[in-house]
Amino acid sequence: MVDKRRRNARPSKYRPRTEAQKTRRRDLWEARAEERAGRRRLDLEADLRARYEALETALREGGQDGVHKRRHVRPLDDIQDEAERFAVLKARVERLEALWSVSRRKRETRGKIIIGGALLAELIDAVAAGDRELLTLTLDILDRRVASARDRLTVRDLLGDAPLPLRPGGDPADPLDLALAAAAAEEPDFDALVASAMAEEAPLRGADVDPDYAGLEAG
Repeated sequence: MVDKRRRNARPSKYRPRTEAQKTRRRDLWEARAEERAGRRRLDLEADLRARYEALETALREGGQDGVHKRRHVRPLDDIQDEAERFAVLKARVERLEALWSVSRRKRETRGKIIIGGALLAELIDAVAAGDRELLTLTLDILDRRVASARDRLTVRDLLGDAPLPLRPGGDPADPLDLALAAAAAEEPDFDALVASAMAEEAPLRGADVDPDYAGLEAG
């Protein structure tokens, strides 16, 4: 059996690179830097093109036209300079990203309004028909989900002075000023919390700062 220590101590059959070879290798690496950057830019450009097409499709399906419908927009394939084409493509993708973000927020807001309107209409019809089960369920949800007294007042007025308390667990007959005062009283006393935290800290002694100050105490 061959001793590994003796085997690893044998000189390598490969000659070490000379300084000239190292310099030539480094020059080749630097010479190909532009080629590598070009390949990376092409890969990134392909990803941007895919994202560009996906955003245009999403916006078109949402009822908005992409930038390709604008007369002043030059087709990307007509831009011969690679750096310029990449910069234009990146700017267009960023613009479509912003448009898509705004469109998505608008759709979400519209969806919430539609859901709220449909539930409100159903609630009005149920109350008109003498069925108060849905009203009771809605008031329970509102009492758990709506915290602001002013928001509760707005909802209560919208529901025709429904018996919704102006604070969680409160009395529906409480006036607004009483509900606001009760809500303020339930907030933590931050000054007391700070004073309590400072009281728990050990007093600072002069020796903690510098041994020469051992005879001094912090005021």
